[in-house]
Amino acid sequence: MIGILFGAWVFCMVSFCAVGVGCRIACRGRRIQGRACICGRHERTPRPLKAQAAARPLPIDGRPSRLRAAEKRVRALQQRYIDGRLSMEQYESELDRLVGLA
Repeated sequence: MIGILFGAWVFCMVSFCAVGVGCRIACRGRRIQGRACICGRHERTPRPLKAQAAARPLPIDGRPSRLRAAEKRVRALQQRYIDGRLSMEQYESELDRLVGLA
């Protein structure tokens, strides 16, 4: 009787382990291909195809945008706000002034 119970327990353990390893291999394969995994624990991470990456337009070298011209000043203003040297109202008014002048 003990032998039958022990055999059933070993069979169940081996079966569950085999199913777990099979699911892990299938999950890894699907994630490498960019598809959703079968276990549901991993989010889908889409990878751009080579054709899509080649079709993307290159950045245009030209006049910088208004916000890019004021980027250093805005970052300095943000740092002053984070350090506590500006109130929210002062930060907003200075930001409006900087972006409006840029």
